[in-house]
Amino acid sequence: MTQSIEDRLASLEAEIAKLRSGMIETHHIHLLDDAGRVRGMLGAGEQGPTLEFFDERGVSRAKLTVDSNGPGLTFADDAGHTRAWLGFSKESLRIGFADEQGNSRAFFGVMKDSGPVVRFYDEHQSVVWTAPKA
Repeated sequence: MTQSIEDRLASLEAEIAKLRSGMIETHHIHLLDDAGRVRGMLGAGEQGPTLEFFDERGVSRAKLTVDSNGPGLTFADDAGHTRAWLGFSKESLRIGFADEQGNSRAFFGVMKDSGPVVRFYDEHQSVVWTAPKA
């Protein structure tokens, strides 16, 4: 069924009124650089909102997310491997660091039930030092 000219005009006028009010409704916004490459993205999906930034090659380098577990912030190297993260939920506050292969190397946290914890890992992800001692 095709819309009448009057219906189409009313719909366009409603959209223009939203724009004039400063309100934009969408699921994703892409930020483009002068070459037309996506350098940032703000989106909302089933898991929650995401704000993500990309380098000139399109590799995701930083991401802020909010989902049912709470907010999280990750930073990636130029190969796209997550190297550092920060997040918290009702159960814990977590900060971690990883090596070039993506293996956890250090973890700092405050857990709801057990309190503060610090762990350092070797290249095989075996704990080499922890506090408090397990």
